[in-house]
Amino acid sequence: MDESEATSRFEELYASAYRKVLAFARQRTANLEDAYEVVSETFLVAWRRLEDALSADNSLAWLYGVAYRVLANQRRQQRRQGRLEARIEAQADIGIQSLTPRGLEDREILAEVTRILDELPTKYQEVLRLTAYQDCSPAEIASILQVHPSVARTRLYRARLRLRRILDKRQPGWGVVLEESE
Repeated sequence: MDESEATSRFEELYASAYRKVLAFARQRTANLEDAYEVVSETFLVAWRRLEDALSADNSLAWLYGVAYRVLANQRRQQRRQGRLEARIEAQADIGIQSLTPRGLEDREILAEVTRILDELPTKYQEVLRLTAYQDCSPAEIASILQVHPSVARTRLYRARLRLRRILDKRQPGWGVVLEESE
């Protein structure tokens, strides 16, 4: 199917199913913004896999299946975000007066690591953030980034190595602390 036909068929699918997919998502989300995000992701998948969507026995059911998986991913992300917020809150409760000299050094390391992370190539930033912030495994990272698991593992290895080298160059000895925390 050529691009104009694909666009036309997608527009038909979108027009016929948008409200129903939105209702499906709205019934399963806490707010309208989350529902719109689910619908957006669902139709993005439909565009990428248009032939699958159109050749399905029931295109609307196919879209519902995609939306269901998008919702599951959204819930996983929200749970991870909640766990991250809880960890950050627990660390914030420590209070500056109770910090040991080592604790202060850890904060300095974290600040420096964050600065270095922002300087790394985007592909390395993403795998490190998915690992550190979302607690994703290499297999999950591969699925999220739609790459082979070996590519995700290699990218993660290289990102950590580059991060350690830069950190150790700027602050000698701190790269070892980073290795210990992995």
